Amino acid sequence: MARKPSKQPLVEVSSSQSALRVPRKKLRELVAFVGEAEAVALEEVDIAVVDAEEITCLNRRWLNHRRATDVISFDLSDPQSDALTAQIIVCGDVAVEQARRRGIGVQRELMLYVVHGLLHLMGYDDTDAASAEVMHARQEELLERFHRR
Repeated sequence: MARKPSKQPLVEVSSSQSALRVPRKKLRELVAFVGEAEAVALEEVDIAVVDAEEITCLNRRWLNHRRATDVISFDLSDPQSDALTAQIIVCGDVAVEQARRRGIGVQRELMLYVVHGLLHLMGYDDTDAASAEVMHARQEELLERFHRR
């Protein structure tokens, strides 16, 4: 069920890595934009930008994967609330590496991870080819619209 957006979400952005500069204001705006575009009420979103070592530890602890990853997201919502409360952890080192590989800007890659994490929490899935295609198309569309606004 879609949640109705009602107010600007509280968005906290922290960084414990040194691979890239974190555009805190843009990330806050991006979160609000995605919530509105998806008609999902966002209460609070915590974004942590970490290094490869930290995300590898988190990935092993929470998902039992033994490698660095781009993004891990957690739904921390109160079951009694219609609003989404989330934590999104993104890896600065992976963003730098993937941006170079893909030939795009590092901050755009980082924003892609935030959108990807949010979409997972909003019900999108990428576990099979068809759903991954839908999810990736939507995240690209949202990023393009965000940058054109």
